[in-house]
Amino acid sequence: MFRSAWRRGHGYARRFAPILVCCVYVACPPPAQASEWREAEWDWRAGDLIFRSGLDPLDDLIAQATRTAFGSVAIVRAGSGAPHVVYVDPENGVTETLLDDFISGLGADDYAAYRVRNMADWGQGDSPVSYNALLVAYGHAADRFRLVGGDAYYGAEMVYLAALGAGVALASPVMLSDLAEGHPEIREAFLTDWQDHPYCTYVASREGCWDVIKGTAIVTTGGILESPGLEKLYPLAE
Repeated sequence: MFRSAWRRGHGYARRFAPILVCCVYVACPPPAQASEWREAEWDWRAGDLIFRSGLDPLDDLIAQATRTAFGSVAIVRAGSGAPHVVYVDPENGVTETLLDDFISGLGADDYAAYRVRNMADWGQGDSPVSYNALLVAYGHAADRFRLVGGDAYYGAEMVYLAALGAGVALASPVMLSDLAEGHPEIREAFLTDWQDHPYCTYVASREGCWDVIKGTAIVTTGGILESPGLEKLYPLAE
């Protein structure tokens, strides 16, 4: 089951690859210097990642179980007059909003900004990472069952696949059984509405459903945060 989920993830990442080529050779304007504009607490670039909590209860529950500072992750993209972020809303699916609105009311300890290392500076032109998320994932439904691949997304998956399509692996999927070990609340959360789970259509009980889905793998925000492929931009230690 793990290998199956992993193959789906890599197969889906291949769907991003043509978009990357399009972005690099057709859609993106010449790189610009991000220091020419400052519309955030750091000199943002398209493709930067924003981590925060309070968007998706399941994301936050997983963060608590894995002792991760933030539950959800979004991708900064160039927008008309101001930076935007692409993220997964549990009700509205993959959507976007102004960066200012995304972090409105949050203090310096309530969110963090990171950048994929060794990426070209695309400035206000969308980077391969942000372009992947916007063109491929935008408008799709939220994936409440956290299944890699398919037409629905969860936040960590969207970021993971968008970066993977740009040639960067930011995390390794984690077996659901390992994630739930010592955390029965995780098991219960993933069994909510278990009758509707695509893998449990022909399963007769909650226990039977768990036996099926515990072998699947998911990407976590914590796994992305721990990636050596990221550098922290904000807040920096004083």
